[in-house]
Amino acid sequence: MQAKQWLAGAFFIVGIVAVWGFWPRPPSEAKSGAASAAGILPLAQTPAHAKATQAPVMPTSDLPLAVFNGESDEPVGVQVQRLIASNDGQQALAAYWLLLGCTSFNLRHESNVYDDQLHVYRRMYAAEQRHAGKVCGSMTERERQARLDYLAMAVKAGVPSAAWIFATEGPFGDLSALKTRPDDPLVQAWKATATAQLVRDAERGDPTTLIAWGMVKLNGSDFTDKDAVGGYGYLLAFGMIQADREGSSDTGAQVYAEGSTMMNALAFGLTAQQRTTALAEARRIAAAVKAGKTN
Repeated sequence: MQAKQWLAGAFFIVGIVAVWGFWPRPPSEAKSGAASAAGILPLAQTPAHAKATQAPVMPTSDLPLAVFNGESDEPVGVQVQRLIASNDGQQALAAYWLLLGCTSFNLRHESNVYDDQLHVYRRMYAAEQRHAGKVCGSMTERERQARLDYLAMAVKAGVPSAAWIFATEGPFGDLSALKTRPDDPLVQAWKATATAQLVRDAERGDPTTLIAWGMVKLNGSDFTDKDAVGGYGYLLAFGMIQADREGSSDTGAQVYAEGSTMMNALAFGLTAQQRTTALAEARRIAAAVKAGKTN
């Protein structure tokens, strides 16, 4: 995946973080109205020039049109098995998205989609609804739950953004466990695994992890304690990596540069020494990524 595609995906994730809070609800738990905010800087408070760089924001039940736009009318289970048979991490993530998309569609028999050609979010056309009905109608509960296994395969393969998606699913697909069972050894073990995966991908320079998890760490959440210095450092690292990959004139490089309007806003409450510490950490991550010295 090219750097600009990574950037678009990262901005999409930040939109979800800003509007819906850190833990977006899966389609089965989606409610009208926003999910509880987790103290993340709301999009409405983001500097105007930074806001313009972000992809449109949508609830997690609104999915890319590509999830439903396959040419085959074969049941989702058949398509998923074909994807998994490849033993490829990217295909495993595609299987996850297909099952998640069908979960959303089966709840409402419709879905909002992002149209890549029109560059807008819209309702599904009638033909698209009929196609999705053929693909998703036979999905079983076992297949729906299996999405987590396929997501884990993608994480293990190091597919970009997979570790973040794993984290947003919550412990074994149960987001409420973070609030209702925080001391449960199984929940704590899951959090340790999810955190280790995010650290690994951040150190590798994964854009989604650097931006989304960086935003979360700035304020803390049910998932992680507040680490404003670490979160700020991740965001700076993203900007540096974008500058290395795309040049200093790249939008991401400019918006996430130390001293930019947005980064100054996000650094509210940090001391000069803390900003210096975060900057040094960001430079370390960016240098390691540039040199290819990541695990």
